[in-house]
Amino acid sequence: MMNINVRFKYTAFIIVMIFLGGRSFAQDTRTATPKPPKPVYQAKKAEKKGFFSFLKKEKTNQLSITTREEFRANIRKRQLEAVKQEYKLAKVQRREAKKGKSFFGHKRPPKKRPPGKQKFCRICRLKH
Repeated sequence: MMNINVRFKYTAFIIVMIFLGGRSFAQDTRTATPKPPKPVYQAKKAEKKGFFSFLKKEKTNQLSITTREEFRANIRKRQLEAVKQEYKLAKVQRREAKKGKSFFGHKRPPKKRPPGKQKFCRICRLKH
């Protein structure tokens, strides 16, 4: 009985020492260095002025601030253009659906004959 009690005390002592050792090497939040701030980038890039810079036309800022009404009008305009484009594509698809499969110049699909009875067709230049 005594031997088990001694082993228990020994393992408990080892566990406590490991725990205390880990606490001493753990990172302390008070002494930790703060993270550096994120880099701040310039909003506009400075243009390089060359010898012929006076000949270049100045670019207009397309990201200018617009009013709410102008913004909504631009959105409506783009939506209408998208609807028109979709309508044109649907129109082409409807037209192609009416045509059906192409029959290689025939008005109706040619008859499928068994391989021994197939004939050479002068219109589509295939055997069927």
